[in-house]
Amino acid sequence: METTKIGLVTEAFGHGFFAVKMCKALGLELVAFSEKETQEEFEAQVSQIMTNLSFIAPEMRPAKWEERETLPRRGWNARQSLLDGEITEAEWKLFAEYPALQPEIKEPLPRFLSVPRYRTNIMFVPQKLVSDGQCGVTAAQQSVQPQAFNFMKTLSNVTLILGQHFHKVNDLDKIEALIKEFKCYVPGYAEDREVFGIRGIAHKQYYNLYAKTDLCMGIAGTHTWYLLTCFPSTPQIILYNRKGVENWEKIAEAYKNAGYQIYAIGFDELTDMNQLGKKMEEIFNSL
Repeated sequence: METTKIGLVTEAFGHGFFAVKMCKALGLELVAFSEKETQEEFEAQVSQIMTNLSFIAPEMRPAKWEERETLPRRGWNARQSLLDGEITEAEWKLFAEYPALQPEIKEPLPRFLSVPRYRTNIMFVPQKLVSDGQCGVTAAQQSVQPQAFNFMKTLSNVTLILGQHFHKVNDLDKIEALIKEFKCYVPGYAEDREVFGIRGIAHKQYYNLYAKTDLCMGIAGTHTWYLLTCFPSTPQIILYNRKGVENWEKIAEAYKNAGYQIYAIGFDELTDMNQLGKKMEEIFNSL
């Protein structure tokens, strides 16, 4: 990466969390930037980035439409470097070792009262219902069969939390099927209704839920980056499609070297889901 003083945050979700922490770790000035071609789209995306991520980066400023040509020449697009596989091991080391991002929140947030502290709270994410296609694989390719998580059904004194994003209307049948099968807690389903669906809801609304999460297992996504940046001490078992652009093995190794319990398991279309589940269970039992 060439030396620069500006770090461009060009996405408001998982890779946005990555960009914020990486740019902080490299000592860059944070600027929310859009690559949209019209002023209306540009300003809408910049606003979305600020809405979703300024709670962990209050120093981040929004780019102005007039800066759309000058900023890319002066700044570093962290997300694009991630997608292009350009993040070095040294940079991942800095990323993993950088302190957890602390939120700046001034308003009351949902408390998720049905997720108690006296139980072990495990977030699981078996599916990805929608993908922006930027990671080289489709949503279906990034998903695994729920049967891989069957071992969790027998756990005692555990609250299972569904952590995947979904549309609260179009995907409701899929979500209710998971509730029935896994007896899991779905944010917003029975309480804190304003956060139901996750998709389209400001990330800070879920901060208290992530704070209560003791472990996360499932496919890589926004939840993965949320925990890696804000709650790195929370153990994770990250499932990823080997054809994706993100090098999860390298990321997990950097976090392990920094003293965290982060594991990555790759899969593809030929993977036996039962064997995948056994590998997850083996790691889970070692934690």
